[in-house]
Amino acid sequence: MNNVRIYVDSEGINLINYLIYNNIYYEDLICNKSSYILTVNIDDYKKISRRYKCEIIRYYGKNYFINFLTVNKYLLISFIIGLFLLHLLTSTIFKININTSDVSLKKVINEALIDNGIEMYKKKKSFDELLNIKEKILNENRDVLEWIEISEKGCTYNIDVTKRVKKERNDEEKILNDVIASKDGKILSIVVENGVKAKDINDYVKKGDILISGNVVKNEDTVYLTNAKGKVYAEVWNTVNITIPFNYIEYVNTGRKVNHYYLDMFNHEFTLIGKYNNPNVIKTKSIILDKPYLPFKLYKEEMKIYKYKEFNISVDEAYNEAIKRSEEKIKQTLNDDEYIISKKVLKKEVFSSKIKLEIFFKIYQNIGMNKEIEEKE
Repeated sequence: MNNVRIYVDSEGINLINYLIYNNIYYEDLICNKSSYILTVNIDDYKKISRRYKCEIIRYYGKNYFINFLTVNKYLLISFIIGLFLLHLLTSTIFKININTSDVSLKKVINEALIDNGIEMYKKKKSFDELLNIKEKILNENRDVLEWIEISEKGCTYNIDVTKRVKKERNDEEKILNDVIASKDGKILSIVVENGVKAKDINDYVKKGDILISGNVVKNEDTVYLTNAKGKVYAEVWNTVNITIPFNYIEYVNTGRKVNHYYLDMFNHEFTLIGKYNNPNVIKTKSIILDKPYLPFKLYKEEMKIYKYKEFNISVDEAYNEAIKRSEEKIKQTLNDDEYIISKKVLKKEVFSSKIKLEIFFKIYQNIGMNKEIEEKE
């Protein structure tokens, strides 16, 4: 229904004759001396307005809503913005209270909250998210934290914690241990700082064997326990299986980088500067601006540019590359005082596109590790 209620300034007989002559349907006619109020179709109103002085005093149907929106558009826009800001403010964390006087514990909890996205001016979490965060923080800090509770009051999070109390050992409850073998091997060197040597040089040991004992026999009738200390170096064995293709690609850092700044608004990116489309980049993204009262976030994306180089190598070159990479793999597991004694290729397979090696290593390594002594009555 597209009708309108109009006011017409006209002599009555002329208007009525005009309506009848032009087949204009009208209703709810009110006559005065020199004016009329009636309801007509919007198209008929346009015809009447071309001849008579008139104005619309009321809309019906969809025109009523269109007119209402037009007249009140600034009020409606303000109302929508107000609702949006109200939603932002009520879903934002403005204060966090960690209820403990322990400064170190408060620092630990604060860092854990930040890691889980709970900090001032960030969006509040749902009930299920808070449950998961509490459980995660508790599991990751079992050594210092006994209990944690996160409660929400308005825009404030109250964090209640209970510190784990560690039982301090007195002199009679010191941890006493043996030094045992962490892996199989042949002993090459033993340095005893405390305790009793249980194995000799050139002895073969298995994982778990006692190397330096904390059980000290003073005489035939007296045995006491001590904290065994020392280093036991042994020849240990390791096998590396490695495959090298004859054709491969290596990525090399060019030293160039591009900083891409963009806005994230309603999950859509709007680039400000530094857009760079290239598959040979490693991206690191960080947030620069994130405020609850802003409808967008500002991000910086650092892109390190790489170039790739193709290698076509022979069987001998692939063989040497396999030896080199296998040595590097072993050395990554060694300390400064540990080294490779020798190596031997046990198996070599050459295919049309690659070479496959099985390499046996003898390694000089400290195999001693502490194991607490279980005291027996």
